[in-house]
Amino acid sequence: MKLSLLNKILIALGIITAVSLLFVWIVVRPKYEASVLTERFTVIQQLQKSSMDDLDHTIEGWSRVPRFIISQVTEKPSDGETILRMMMSLHPEIIQIRIHASGPSDELRSQNTSYPSFNVQFSDSFWVRSKVDSTLHIAWLNRTDVPTELCAMQTQFQVHQIPFMLTVVWDAKQLNDILARLPFNKDYSVSIHSSSGIIKQDTSSFKLEGVRISLDTLNTIQTAHQGIHSWYIFSNAFQSVQLWMVVAAPEEIFTKPVKDFLLYSVSLIIVLILLMAILGWVISHQMKRFIEKLKPSTGTAGEQ
Repeated sequence: MKLSLLNKILIALGIITAVSLLFVWIVVRPKYEASVLTERFTVIQQLQKSSMDDLDHTIEGWSRVPRFIISQVTEKPSDGETILRMMMSLHPEIIQIRIHASGPSDELRSQNTSYPSFNVQFSDSFWVRSKVDSTLHIAWLNRTDVPTELCAMQTQFQVHQIPFMLTVVWDAKQLNDILARLPFNKDYSVSIHSSSGIIKQDTSSFKLEGVRISLDTLNTIQTAHQGIHSWYIFSNAFQSVQLWMVVAAPEEIFTKPVKDFLLYSVSLIIVLILLMAILGWVISHQMKRFIEKLKPSTGTAGEQ
C-alpha cells in the first residue's frame, strides 16, 4: 500500500518522538538524577558539618571551664567560693556550679541569680563521655521540669586526698540557637542522639521511633520507609562528645527536580513534534495543491 506524503511525515515524526522520549528516559534521566542526588547530598552534609563544627566549638570551650575550676580550687581550696563566683561572672551562661563530696554537708554551690534556683537529678543514662577530656561527662537535657534546656558537665577531682564531684550546669540556648540556624525547611527532621536514645528532636512528620539508625560509623547515609513516604537519613558523630546529629530529608525533595525536568523535557519534545507535524501538514497540503495544478497543464500540452 502506497503511503501519502503526509502519512510518511507523521510516521517519521512518531518514530522521532518515541526515540527522543526513550533517550530522555534511559540516558538523560539517570545521569540527571544521579547529579541531583550528589549535589543535594553534598549540600546537606556540608550544612550538617558546619552546624556540628559550631556545636563542637561551643562544647569544647565550655569543657575547658571545669578543668580551670579544678586547677584553681586544687591550688587554693580556701578560695573556692570566690573562684566559683568569678567563673559565674566570666560566663553568664552558666546557671549553676556545684562542688560536693560524699557527705550531705560537704557542698559548695554558686547560683546564677538570672535563673531560678532548681535541683536537677541526673540519671546515669543522661551522661555521655567527652572526647576532649576522658574524665569529663556531659549531659544535654531537654527537660520539662526545668525552666530551660540544660547542658551539664561533671567530673571528679581530689583535694587533700578527699574526692569531690564538680558539676557545671549551662544554659543550652546557645546550642539550640546553632541548631535553629540550619537552613532546613519544616519538611526536614534534625535530632541529636546518644547511644542510649534521642536527646533532642525538632517537629517533623518523620518519626524516629522504630527506625534503626546507624551510629557506629561517621557520615553515613541510609534510607527509611514510613507508610508511602521514603526518607534519606544523614548521621554524623560529634568531635567533642559521644553524640550524633541525624538529619532526615523526604525523598520528594530529591525527586522533585528530576520529575520537573522530565515534565519539561517531555512537554518540549511533544510541542516540537506537534509544530513539526503542523508544518509537515502545511507542506504536504501545499505540495498536493501544487501537483494538482500541474496535472491539467501537462494534459493540455500533450494534446497539442
